[in-house]
Amino acid sequence: MEILSTGEKIRRARIYKGYTLKYICEDKISVSKMSCIENGKVIPEDWILKFIANKLDLDIEYLRNDVRSQIRNNIETLNKSDKKLNYEEDLEYNLSFSEEYHYYEEAFKIMHMIFSYNINKGRFEKLQILIPKYYDICLKSKSSENQLTYYMDIGSYLYDSNEYGQAAGYYNTIITESEKTGKSEVLAKAVFNECACYIMMNDYKKAYEIAKYLIELVDCFQDNIKKAESYHMMAILSLRMKKNDFEDYEQKSYKLYGENKIYKANAIYNYAEAMFTLGLKERGAEYIIKALECHPKEKEESLVSFMIMCIDELIKNNIIDEAEKISDEAINYSIDIDNIKYIEKAYHCKALILGKKNELQSEEMYMNLSLDALMKFGNKKQIYERYLEMGNMYHKMNNVAESIKYFNSAINLAKKI
Repeated sequence: MEILSTGEKIRRARIYKGYTLKYICEDKISVSKMSCIENGKVIPEDWILKFIANKLDLDIEYLRNDVRSQIRNNIETLNKSDKKLNYEEDLEYNLSFSEEYHYYEEAFKIMHMIFSYNINKGRFEKLQILIPKYYDICLKSKSSENQLTYYMDIGSYLYDSNEYGQAAGYYNTIITESEKTGKSEVLAKAVFNECACYIMMNDYKKAYEIAKYLIELVDCFQDNIKKAESYHMMAILSLRMKKNDFEDYEQKSYKLYGENKIYKANAIYNYAEAMFTLGLKERGAEYIIKALECHPKEKEESLVSFMIMCIDELIKNNIIDEAEKISDEAINYSIDIDNIKYIEKAYHCKALILGKKNELQSEEMYMNLSLDALMKFGNKKQIYERYLEMGNMYHKMNNVAESIKYFNSAINLAKKI
């Protein structure tokens, strides 16, 4: 992804062909001017580009594609890429040219892409380093729209850093500024995100008031999934605030999720989670089953991950029989797709269930199967925690020797963490 100025393109082609400046200039262009063009000190007129393109046998459009155009094309290409191989490196390369040529609108777009990429990767230390530069480029771009994008990105960074109060402050600033220009998708997104912050802070009363405003803005979202998530959020808050409109918002969310069964299954699971929190265990269990029935069976990896999440929730709420039925299915699916991480989690869930049922010998078997799998991929912290769990299990079984063995293993491993 090399960026060349028009002058550099001319110089490279000229040297490659073995021509002198005097030869390509003839009596049409002064040698000093052509030297300045090659060194990027003078922008050539279009007639000069046509003349030089003919002289060097170059495509005129190749010469017209200046640094700014190349950066813009690269931004578009990178936006459409899979964001894997050399993605961040290519962005930083284009950013260096944008800053060198004072193309701050392009520089801002690139910084936004770099910042978003690092948020998705959870690279919080790098994000802290990027913030001053991002802010500086935002100011230099002199765009109120860019400022709102910057605030949104900082809000996302703070939210993912569990700084929900500070994140809410940034989203509220976006709301205030966006309201001056009328209802828009930016305003709706900021209201949605501010509401999410208050939910995370367990301030459901405040979140509910914000969500009522969000419902007025739902049609500002162009994406039906985002509209569905807005109704989904309101449905959960209606549950928590013990309002009578839960079913109404629930059905609206389902309608907008349409055929996207994974989103819909996750929404149903979230309703179940809220019900459990409110002590509605029977209804919560019904929604867990409903969520599993909704999840597409052909998406096996996603299904296994979802099943394990449901099992964990059922175990947490002491709904053991239903959790065991699902765990047996999860084990079979995990083995079928040959995914060691899911196999480990499924075995571990089964062990926890058997422990709850006081079937200690079976618990021991599945806990050991889980540990064997974990040893193949787990990090030191995960293995340390499992050793502690094994020690407690054997203590419960009155197996002192095995209990001491695993507690000692945990102590030795702790020194290396």
